[in-house]
Amino acid sequence: MQRYLIQRLILVIPTLWLVISLLFLALRALPGDFVTRKLSNLENQGAEQRESEIIGYIEIEDTTHRVISGDTLESIAVDNNTSVSALLSQNPDLDTSGELRPGTRVTIIPGQLLEAIAIAEKVSLPEESAQGVQLLIDRNPDTTFPEYQGKPYAESGTILTIRDTLTLTELAHVNRIEASDILAVNPTGSASNPDGTLSADTQLIPTALVFAEEGDTLEGIAAAFSRDLEAMTAANRGIEPSDPLEAGQAIQIPSDRIITPTTKITEANIRNRLGIDKPLGTQYIDFLWETVRLKFRPSFQTQEDSLDIFLRALPRSLHLNIYSLIVALLVALPVGVLSAMRQDRPLDYGLRGFAILALAAPSFWIATMLIFVVTPGGISEGGIWSIPLTSEDARSVFSSFTGALALYSIPAIAGGIAAGAGLMRITRSELLEVLRQDYVRTAWSKGLRERTVIRRHAMRNALVNVMSVLGLQIAALVGGNIILESLFNIPGIGLLLIQRINQADLPVVQTMVFFFALFIIIVNIIIDISYAVIDPRIRFN
Repeated sequence: MQRYLIQRLILVIPTLWLVISLLFLALRALPGDFVTRKLSNLENQGAEQRESEIIGYIEIEDTTHRVISGDTLESIAVDNNTSVSALLSQNPDLDTSGELRPGTRVTIIPGQLLEAIAIAEKVSLPEESAQGVQLLIDRNPDTTFPEYQGKPYAESGTILTIRDTLTLTELAHVNRIEASDILAVNPTGSASNPDGTLSADTQLIPTALVFAEEGDTLEGIAAAFSRDLEAMTAANRGIEPSDPLEAGQAIQIPSDRIITPTTKITEANIRNRLGIDKPLGTQYIDFLWETVRLKFRPSFQTQEDSLDIFLRALPRSLHLNIYSLIVALLVALPVGVLSAMRQDRPLDYGLRGFAILALAAPSFWIATMLIFVVTPGGISEGGIWSIPLTSEDARSVFSSFTGALALYSIPAIAGGIAAGAGLMRITRSELLEVLRQDYVRTAWSKGLRERTVIRRHAMRNALVNVMSVLGLQIAALVGGNIILESLFNIPGIGLLLIQRINQADLPVVQTMVFFFALFIIIVNIIIDISYAVIDPRIRFN
């Protein structure tokens, strides 16, 4: 048995490699469509261009990890290449007596890595992050930067100068466009280019923080920095333009405003995030390495980690699919056995008719009919129960068991009946085949009870082929419940997949497809192992 298990587990490696490779090829065939759709979405939202602020300084905050369901200190430590003891030293108030509460923020670094700041604030392109780190160090000569795992970081609470000035050419470079693209959307006479002097070498003034001297006013500081007084007043709320300022009082100098063409920026960023600007071999190695490490690219839509988005939706789909599987098994096995035991009798005809009807009727149609039966205003005025479609608590059995029962029952029954009907027919046919065998006739001739003959002699041998179909039905169940999640407003992975496809959010779609494939592989491995448990001849062969 041990050898059999090892052989089956080893088979997972080439299978998983093949899945990842096929996913890579599919993504390489689709990126143009997704880029076009993403740009179309932006244009429909009126996002072809926007007014951009040039960031001059930021206040550093802690680097944290937002806890999701299933997170532990050990998993967080592994994901962030640190140790549990280091996490506890950074989070002395963290309650470790039980499971980490979802939504809790765990501090990873008491500040932010300069590399992350340089990329997030567009000091440099990601592939030029080393240059960006050096620029930040040079622009903050009086700031000490400790190291975290050999990389410099700015401590929490530090006011960090991001840039003192910025040319139009430099702004275009970090947005992967040309200076001419920016000049095209800032014509002469516009608010950002009133006199037509804007050029590729124009020095843009970022937001700045200055400290007033005694007797200074906003009016005087605005004039000294050639800033609009109205913009100065808006940036420093609560301070009147003519009021004298206290010595050392911090005053914010607003940046130049410039229009940037977000459509072109997005197109370049999408191509860069997909990695399709690299050689095909490099793309494949990068994709393989990222997928094996489960380090998927961030969402285009929200910039969140794609894996976090998937894991946040997973529990709701698990609730529905496990419930549906229980219903399918309760329908398939007892009904299939009963139909085989009463072959060609009225009960058998009735059960077979039910199975054919369940196979013919789509699960969403069954769900719609059940909604009409149970909800108020349907068949009866009072109804049986109301479905809490908008209740957040009802989406988890751990938050509200009764609410979850009310929400998940109809989609689970609809999905379970559809999956169970096919399983019931194969259970019946396999059991009939076994009941015709000589060793079963011998059991009958010994005078054994019907229940004993079915349970001890016939059912186990009939289950081998039933388990094969069960694996297929579980896979079909996951796909079929996508429609049910949409119908019942259950924000699981099915509903999420439809939304992200419509939004052309390719990294999230890629993550979900990978885990769908991984799930099918795991299910088939479990089914394969179950053959050896049910029938010892398989593992000895």
